[in-house]
This record gives sequence, C-alpha cells and structure tokens, in this order.
Amino acid sequence: MKKRTPSTPADRQADYELMQRIAAKNAAALAEFKDRFYPLIYSTAFKVLRHREDTEDVAVEILNTVWNKADSYHPKKGSLVTWICTTARNRSIDRVRSVQRRSALYDRFEQRLGTDQPEARSSGREEVYRSDARRILQNAVVELTPEQREVIELAYFEGMTQRQISEKIHSPLGTVKARIRRGVEQLRGKFAEELKDEGALLLAGVAEA
Repeated sequence: MKKRTPSTPADRQADYELMQRIAAKNAAALAEFKDRFYPLIYSTAFKVLRHREDTEDVAVEILNTVWNKADSYHPKKGSLVTWICTTARNRSIDRVRSVQRRSALYDRFEQRLGTDQPEARSSGREEVYRSDARRILQNAVVELTPEQREVIELAYFEGMTQRQISEKIHSPLGTVKARIRRGVEQLRGKFAEELKDEGALLLAGVAEA
C-alpha cells in the first residue's frame, strides 16, 4: 500500500476551502470530496466492522455528516485525512456497540419467551413463536428514529439513568425523557399489533433491565 505523504500548509488550506464549499451546499464540492476520500472512509470503517453492508452504511452516514457539518472542520485541528479517519473509526465503533446492544435486546426477549410462554412450548410452537417475536422486534427497533434508539439502548443495556444519558449525549433531560417515552410507546404499539396480549409482557421484560 502506498504510504501517504504528510500534508503541507497548502494542502490543508485547499482541504479547508473544499469543506467550506461543501458547507455552502455545493454539490460539486461534495462529489469531489467523495471521489478523493470515499476509499479512505471505506477502508477505515471496514477495518473495524469487517462487514461490507455495515461498512457501506457507515460510509453513507459519514458523507451525510460531511454535507451537514462540513463547517465543523478547521485545519488548525489537524489534517482533513485525520479528521476523516477519526470520524470513520468512531462511527464504526458506535455501529459495533449498537449491534451488540441490539443483540442483547433480542436475547432478553428470547429468555422472556422461554419462561413466560408455556402454551407455546407445550404445543410445539415455541420455535415459531420465538422466530416471529425476533422478527417483530428487529423491525420495531429499526423503525425507531436514531435518537429514540440511542436513548433506549443506553437506558436498557448500559444501565444509565436518564440524567446520565442527558449528560452523555449533551441533550436536555426533558428531551431524553421524551425520546424514551416515545420510543417505548412505538415499540409497545408494534408489539400489541403483532403479538396481541403477549406484546406488553415482552416489553415489560426489557423495561426491567
């Protein structure tokens, strides 16, 4: 692999001007950024994720971040390459943690199904019911907004209080409470629709964490 040469002051100025053009919503500048840096974004993310589809999702997220927050870059903070690599690595680590927490959510529901659905077990329908519940849960969690999903994962799987979440994500406590409430209401509605009376029981199993 060809070794990247250190950036010069002129390079940093050119990169800064490119980001300023993107901040001004210049689509051609974003296309130039993508042509130059997409391979770097992809390779950095893939080293963490080792999964093609997840890497592509993270790369798209980063391009969206560049489009919306290009003005947050300044050459005094370091080279654009460093900024890109740091952003790609952090987003990839966040994706890994999110997948791990979501997996814990699925496992918790399956444990609940195993102890609270005797009729399903005795009738030989346990595996079918378990599979349906996992599918419903996956769909429901994906349908949450990123903000709702973030606070619910932090509350239920990192054991953080609402105040701790507020401090971690730098959002007002009232905002955190509202996101959790709306997220739980959305999950509850989905479970009630698909799993009928068992839906509230399954959601209660998560809320106890």
